[in-house]
Amino acid sequence: MTTVPEALGERQLDVLREVGNIGAGTAATALSAMVGGPVDMGIPRVSLVPVEQVPEEVGGGEDVVAAVFLGVVGDAPGHMLVLMREASARALVDTLMGRAGGAVATGDAPFTEMELSALQEVGNVLASAYLGALSALTGLHVEPTPPAVGVDMAGALLGAALAEVAMLAPRALLIDSGFGAPGIGSLGEVLYMPTPDALDTVLRSLGLPA
Repeated sequence: MTTVPEALGERQLDVLREVGNIGAGTAATALSAMVGGPVDMGIPRVSLVPVEQVPEEVGGGEDVVAAVFLGVVGDAPGHMLVLMREASARALVDTLMGRAGGAVATGDAPFTEMELSALQEVGNVLASAYLGALSALTGLHVEPTPPAVGVDMAGALLGAALAEVAMLAPRALLIDSGFGAPGIGSLGEVLYMPTPDALDTVLRSLGLPA
């Protein structure tokens, strides 16, 4: 079994950052079509961190977020998370449903099943676009599993996913891309966490063995 390296070289980080950049660009285009307006993306971050530190890396374990969790299957398996701050998720739901910011946007009402389904679809579209770009760049076959969505503190939502990651390696590679849109603000982040073997496969496909 391949192990996660202690650290990655600058060349490897640059290439993985470019993978994140291309994946995020494709995902931003898909999200722009959904919200009917421009979507900005930040500079992707690539980090190799202890699994228990992942919640802090994505903004804090006690922050309430909407999270869409997907498995990744194929040549480079792993996990994907689409994380949105609660206020951003509520604003996004209003935008997708053509509503002005109302009860949902102010947090006075819980998310309905239809609203959670809308967030789930956003996560699915973002992850599929991201993985499609990764596949085109590397020639690897990867695709997401059906998404699951939840709204809770980030630490609680990430716990189950990270427990699975921790069984494979003590450290997780995060390729983290942020999105934002006028009137909504930050739309959240997309995280790709390949397994150790998958990281090796991705790097080798790019001519950069770990």
